[in-house]
Amino acid sequence: MSVLIVGGDYVTSFKHHISTQNYARVEHWNGRKKGFNKRQIPNETQLVIVICDFVNHSLANSVKEKANRDGIPLMFCHRSVNELKDKLNTHQTDEDCCCRSFCEAKSQFQKLH
Repeated sequence: MSVLIVGGDYVTSFKHHISTQNYARVEHWNGRKKGFNKRQIPNETQLVIVICDFVNHSLANSVKEKANRDGIPLMFCHRSVNELKDKLNTHQTDEDCCCRSFCEAKSQFQKLH
């Protein structure tokens, strides 16, 4: 499973936490250049995390629109790894999860590895 992190300059702690949650690949866009608005979300992406403190409104809206169009779950969080942990745990245990397909794919991935 692949996760895309949008925003932030130093996301090592985010990457470390995500990799401990059995995600295969983490890609990071820092969002500093104008061209990031035109980038396409990679096909294998199963979750998009936007770090709100470090992106401008146009990039956040662009990523949100692309993720919704492709049916990819989207999380907005601040620069806190603890907030990310809470949101990931909530999505894993929530019965009415807006990203049920993501949660199911993650559980299948965990069974395989």
